[in-house]
Amino acid sequence: MFNLTTGKHKRLLQRAFSMCFRSMTDELGNVPLSMQSSQEITGSILGACRGYAEANMLSQASFNLIVDAVFEELFRRESVAVQTKAEQWLSSESEIFMLAYYHAKSSTINSKTIDLTWLTDYAKKHFKAGHQVMFYL
Repeated sequence: MFNLTTGKHKRLLQRAFSMCFRSMTDELGNVPLSMQSSQEITGSILGACRGYAEANMLSQASFNLIVDAVFEELFRRESVAVQTKAEQWLSSESEIFMLAYYHAKSSTINSKTIDLTWLTDYAKKHFKAGHQVMFYL
């Protein structure tokens, strides 16, 4: 059963990741396409969510709801496909993915709040900010 505290944590993490990548998004709020296939980015997202869930003693069901919400917030229509890739990298223990995952997890495991400035810095350094050409009729 979904409880109210899960909703609070879900909103907090959605907001944190949204703010983290705000400088990278286009006018429609989409992150760059190249981030969808980045093991470093998806590993960091999943690891930070896991670390936060463990620090706050959240159930596996709550963790799953939070991850779904965060991926949907960031990747929108592609969230399921990106999440599927992330799960494959996690289950195959891809070295790049796992390094990012454990770094992010350890960065948030001892904290009740979430500070993603390190991830913002990484994204700015390794990805070109999105831009969308808008046509007005």
